[in-house]
Amino acid sequence: MQKEETVVVVLLFMALGSLAVASWALGDFDADSDPASIVAEGTVSSIQLTSGGHLTLRLYSSTMPIFVSRESGAEEVAKRVAKGDRIRVRGEISEYEGRREIVVQRSEDVEVP
Repeated sequence: MQKEETVVVVLLFMALGSLAVASWALGDFDADSDPASIVAEGTVSSIQLTSGGHLTLRLYSSTMPIFVSRESGAEEVAKRVAKGDRIRVRGEISEYEGRREIVVQRSEDVEVP
């Protein structure tokens, strides 16, 4: 192989590796018709109720936390979802303290199939 061809192949593998890492970090997701909306699926690794009555869920397959506010039905979701459950979540990607998270608008947007 020529030097230029080798460089192209290495760059191609680097690009594919970056896409694989991004896919792993976000978990399984599908874009909804609303461009700000996301659907994520995965197994619940942790559930945390805050002192303000909000709920934070984490999936094994994603680094982005899932936030359900008290007003959006955090208590109801906490009663239906347990660690180890496989869930499907519809929400919007938002930023909190410089980090991205999925924000759920309604308790019905957290499904335990």
